[in-house]
Amino acid sequence: MLDFISKLITEYEEILVMVGVISGVVFVVSLLAMPFLLGKIPVNYFAPSHQCKCDCNFVVATIKNFVGLVLLLAGIIMLVTPGQGIISILLGLFLMEFPGKRKLELKLISNNTTFQAINWLRNKAGAPPLER
Repeated sequence: MLDFISKLITEYEEILVMVGVISGVVFVVSLLAMPFLLGKIPVNYFAPSHQCKCDCNFVVATIKNFVGLVLLLAGIIMLVTPGQGIISILLGLFLMEFPGKRKLELKLISNNTTFQAINWLRNKAGAPPLER
Protein backbone atom coordinates (compact mmCIF):
# COMPACT_ATOMS: atom_id res chain seq x y z
CA MET A 1 0.00 0.00 0.00
CA LEU A 2 2.80 2.42 0.88
CA ASP A 3 4.58 1.58 -2.36
CA PHE A 4 1.41 2.42 -4.29
CA ILE A 5 1.04 5.78 -2.53
CA SER A 6 4.74 6.54 -2.98
CA LYS A 7 4.48 5.72 -6.69
CA LEU A 8 1.40 7.97 -7.07
CA ILE A 9 3.15 10.86 -5.33
CA THR A 10 6.24 10.43 -7.49
CA GLU A 11 4.19 10.11 -10.66
CA TYR A 12 1.96 13.13 -10.00
CA GLU A 13 4.44 15.29 -8.09
CA GLU A 14 4.17 18.27 -10.46
CA ILE A 15 0.37 18.25 -10.32
CA LEU A 16 0.36 17.98 -6.52
CA VAL A 17 2.79 20.90 -6.22
CA MET A 18 0.66 22.97 -8.62
CA VAL A 19 -2.52 22.19 -6.66
CA GLY A 20 -0.73 23.14 -3.43
CA VAL A 21 0.50 26.45 -4.85
CA ILE A 22 -2.93 27.31 -6.27
CA SER A 23 -4.55 26.43 -2.94
CA GLY A 24 -2.10 28.67 -1.09
CA VAL A 25 -2.68 31.59 -3.48
CA VAL A 26 -6.47 31.24 -3.23
CA PHE A 27 -6.17 31.12 0.57
CA VAL A 28 -4.09 34.31 0.76
CA VAL A 29 -6.25 36.18 -1.76
CA SER A 30 -9.42 35.17 0.08
CA LEU A 31 -8.00 36.34 3.40
CA LEU A 32 -7.13 39.72 1.90
CA ALA A 33 -10.19 40.27 -0.29
CA MET A 34 -13.07 38.97 1.85
CA PRO A 35 -13.24 41.80 4.41
CA PHE A 36 -13.10 44.43 1.66
CA LEU A 37 -15.76 42.75 -0.51
CA LEU A 38 -18.08 41.98 2.41
CA GLY A 39 -17.74 45.60 3.53
CA LYS A 40 -19.29 46.67 0.21
CA ILE A 41 -22.61 44.90 0.97
CA PRO A 42 -25.26 47.45 2.04
CA VAL A 43 -26.12 47.29 5.77
CA ASN A 44 -29.81 46.63 5.04
CA TYR A 45 -29.18 43.98 2.35
CA PHE A 46 -30.81 41.23 4.45
CA ALA A 47 -33.57 43.40 5.94
CA PRO A 48 -37.05 42.26 4.86
CA SER A 49 -37.83 45.61 3.23
CA HIS A 50 -34.71 45.62 1.00
CA GLN A 51 -35.51 45.24 -2.69
CA CYS A 52 -32.67 44.20 -4.99
CA LYS A 53 -32.45 46.16 -8.21
CA CYS A 54 -29.93 45.55 -10.94
CA ASP A 55 -29.63 48.70 -13.04
CA CYS A 56 -26.45 47.53 -14.75
CA ASN A 57 -25.97 46.86 -18.42
CA PHE A 58 -25.32 43.49 -20.04
CA VAL A 59 -21.51 43.72 -19.91
CA VAL A 60 -21.43 44.59 -16.20
CA ALA A 61 -23.99 41.88 -15.40
CA THR A 62 -21.94 39.31 -17.33
CA ILE A 63 -18.75 40.30 -15.50
CA LYS A 64 -20.55 40.16 -12.13
CA ASN A 65 -21.93 36.70 -12.93
CA PHE A 66 -18.50 35.47 -14.03
CA VAL A 67 -16.74 36.79 -10.91
CA GLY A 68 -19.56 35.35 -8.79
CA LEU A 69 -19.17 31.96 -10.44
CA VAL A 70 -15.40 32.01 -9.86
CA LEU A 71 -15.95 32.86 -6.18
CA LEU A 72 -18.61 30.17 -5.88
CA LEU A 73 -16.31 27.52 -7.36
CA ALA A 74 -13.36 28.72 -5.26
CA GLY A 75 -15.57 28.52 -2.17
CA ILE A 76 -16.55 24.96 -2.98
CA ILE A 77 -12.86 24.08 -3.37
CA MET A 78 -12.05 25.87 -0.10
CA LEU A 79 -14.52 23.66 1.74
CA VAL A 80 -11.86 20.92 1.55
CA THR A 81 -8.72 23.10 1.35
CA PRO A 82 -7.61 26.00 3.57
CA GLY A 83 -9.70 29.12 3.15
CA GLN A 84 -13.03 30.75 3.86
CA GLY A 85 -15.23 28.41 1.84
CA ILE A 86 -18.72 29.28 3.07
CA ILE A 87 -18.07 33.01 2.96
CA SER A 88 -16.64 32.75 -0.58
CA ILE A 89 -19.74 30.83 -1.64
CA LEU A 90 -21.98 33.51 -0.14
CA LEU A 91 -20.01 36.30 -1.78
CA GLY A 92 -20.25 34.53 -5.14
CA LEU A 93 -24.00 34.15 -4.70
CA PHE A 94 -24.35 37.85 -3.80
CA LEU A 95 -22.73 38.82 -7.10
CA MET A 96 -24.64 36.42 -9.36
CA GLU A 97 -28.18 36.93 -10.66
CA PHE A 98 -30.46 33.89 -10.92
CA PRO A 99 -34.05 32.93 -10.02
CA GLY A 100 -34.50 32.12 -6.32
CA LYS A 101 -31.33 33.96 -5.34
CA ARG A 102 -32.94 36.05 -2.60
CA LYS A 103 -34.55 33.06 -0.89
CA LEU A 104 -31.25 31.14 -0.94
CA GLU A 105 -29.30 34.10 0.46
CA LEU A 106 -31.77 34.56 3.31
CA LYS A 107 -31.64 30.85 4.14
CA LEU A 108 -27.83 30.85 4.22
CA ILE A 109 -27.59 34.04 6.26
CA SER A 110 -30.12 32.73 8.80
CA ASN A 111 -27.31 30.56 10.20
CA ASN A 112 -26.06 32.52 13.24
CA THR A 113 -22.44 31.37 12.88
CA THR A 114 -22.29 32.51 9.25
CA PHE A 115 -23.96 35.83 10.09
CA GLN A 116 -21.48 36.49 12.92
CA ALA A 117 -18.51 35.57 10.70
CA ILE A 118 -19.67 37.99 8.00
CA ASN A 119 -20.15 40.80 10.52
CA TRP A 120 -16.72 40.06 12.03
CA LEU A 121 -15.11 40.38 8.59
CA ARG A 122 -17.11 43.56 7.89
CA ASN A 123 -15.81 44.96 11.18
CA LYS A 124 -12.22 44.26 10.03
CA ALA A 125 -13.00 46.30 6.90
CA GLY A 126 -14.38 49.16 9.00
CA ALA A 127 -17.97 48.61 7.82
CA PRO A 128 -21.00 48.58 10.16
CA PRO A 129 -22.65 45.20 10.92
CA LEU A 130 -25.43 43.89 8.70
CA GLU A 131 -29.08 44.09 9.77
CA ARG A 132 -31.49 41.17 9.60
